[in-house]
Amino acid sequence: MRLSNWLIRAGLKVSIAGAIVSVTACSQPTSREELELFIKATFDRAPQRLQEAPEAPMLKRFVYSAAGLRSPFDRPPALAAPRSISTGVAPDFSRTKEALESSPFSDLSMVGFLALGDELLALIENPEGEIFRVGVGNYLGLNHGRVWRVRREGIDLLEIVPSGDDGWIKRPQSLTMRPRVPSAR
Repeated sequence: MRLSNWLIRAGLKVSIAGAIVSVTACSQPTSREELELFIKATFDRAPQRLQEAPEAPMLKRFVYSAAGLRSPFDRPPALAAPRSISTGVAPDFSRTKEALESSPFSDLSMVGFLALGDELLALIENPEGEIFRVGVGNYLGLNHGRVWRVRREGIDLLEIVPSGDDGWIKRPQSLTMRPRVPSAR
């Protein structure tokens, strides 16, 4: 019994709310005569001329045909005959790897240097935050990079990388000093 009373009250509330909404939605006092006058005035107005659309420019026809061109997946004619550009260059796989050769070159950073007499040593930080002293002749990076010069601004090295034709080539690299971050005091 309680449920039915509740449903009746809820239905009554919804009906009242609907009646209020319908009455307020049409609350503008517009008569039929006003509406007919508005329609007549709208039809009596002179039509306005629209601006003409600008003419589209004529485009020259272009026919794309790649039938006579070389496929991008073929070797260029100058490189069609395999030739070795890496004569005598090869990494020494028999030597013992150094500590900094286990990290990619891009993950290493130079954080400082030491001057011992005439010799400069670079201070290199690996991804784990460990600092290593590096001098001329040391190796670092994954591509057999050997340091040939240490400067106050950075180090220069030669990496031995695959040439793409089953050989090896030397590629110069440099690692510059990491910019100093001002301390917050």
